[in-house]
Amino acid sequence: MKKLLLKILFCTSFFSIFAIDNEKFKDNLDNSHHLTELMMDEEYARRQKAISEAERLKREAETELYDGVLGIKYHLANTYELVSDFLRMEFYQKPGTFSIYCMPEGCLDVPLLATNDLSSSTAFFMKLDDRIYNLSSSNRVRRELRRLSDGAQLVYSFDNGVRLIADFSFLKSRESMPADIIRVRLYVLNLGKSSHTVDLKGVFDTVCGEGNSVHFTTEAKRKVRNETRFSYADLKEERAVYSSSDNASFQFVLDGPNVSPVEMVTLANRDEILKMGWDYGFRKGRGFTNIRGYDDSAIMIDWPDFVLPADGKTEFTFYIAASGPDEYPLGITYADGILEIEKSRQDTASLLDFKEPDKNTEVQPNAPESKGENEGKRTDVEFIVPPIKDYQLDSAYIQDLIDKIDKLQSSKDVDKKELKHLNAELDAILEKLRRQ
Repeated sequence: MKKLLLKILFCTSFFSIFAIDNEKFKDNLDNSHHLTELMMDEEYARRQKAISEAERLKREAETELYDGVLGIKYHLANTYELVSDFLRMEFYQKPGTFSIYCMPEGCLDVPLLATNDLSSSTAFFMKLDDRIYNLSSSNRVRRELRRLSDGAQLVYSFDNGVRLIADFSFLKSRESMPADIIRVRLYVLNLGKSSHTVDLKGVFDTVCGEGNSVHFTTEAKRKVRNETRFSYADLKEERAVYSSSDNASFQFVLDGPNVSPVEMVTLANRDEILKMGWDYGFRKGRGFTNIRGYDDSAIMIDWPDFVLPADGKTEFTFYIAASGPDEYPLGITYADGILEIEKSRQDTASLLDFKEPDKNTEVQPNAPESKGENEGKRTDVEFIVPPIKDYQLDSAYIQDLIDKIDKLQSSKDVDKKELKHLNAELDAILEKLRRQ
């Protein structure tokens, strides 16, 4: 009897285990089917994405245009947004206008220029053969918006072949940081057969800093509380126009080795600027407030006039730098970077009584004034500069290197060997920057 009960218990357990294993098998099978379906869905999504990307690239290739004068490829657009981690620009084809936003971490986007009515209060003006045009509103001007791989262009064209191309691109003041500088290049072209007299101005309706007792300051720390004008000579000292709000700051860089000469800059109420005649209307000391606007300031940049011959081209360049709260824009630092490096290298070479050789010529120091037993022989200081790393290309590192060289130059007992080492490193960095 006991044996019979044991057999019954064994069979019951066996079939129970079999039933459980069978359920597990079914669950595993269902899970396997589900996983297969997910994998198929993911593969389908990847294929669809690849197809969509291929179609997009095909459309891009079909609509791509080429500017033979500037040597660039572009696409036409009605609106376009150029974005970095810190800066954002919006462009509008119909009025040919643009707006600039700063995007500090943890803050809402901060407009640097007025944004009302598609930023129509910021515009370029051209005096062409004694006739004045607002390039954003004149019906005699055709406007075009170009989307580039690394920037954007607003194009203003006249029937006589004269054309202004405003080219915008982002730059970094420091390699380790997001882009914080806008390079603005203005190309004035003459595609016609007759020469023309051209004068160009830009009016920038600022909002950053309005409401402060001091609307603007300059790089020379001059405070601007009312209508002010700087001449070309003034700008050699003042150099840049700076303004700030709680969350952002901007800096118009108007002097530097890579900045085109400016004839004059006017800081005034926006409406008063727009009412001014081309060469008159400025009133020193007038406030930024008038009956139409409270503390409504603007910057007007006037470049020198010139004669543009047939098939001629003239270019103007300036920079707009931005920064977040409790920071100062580094536009001047960037604009001066190349000049300071070159100046330091020249000063170092002069201190060492060193002449820049031809590439294929051995470096020879100048003959000493007094001759000794080593007359006619070259004192070699042989050393090898290690390959330049990415961190050495950072502007902060280069500035530290320049400071070290300056410190050595100013000391009474110059360590010429160390100075040569530093100068060689600086030369290697410059060479790598040139090749990039």
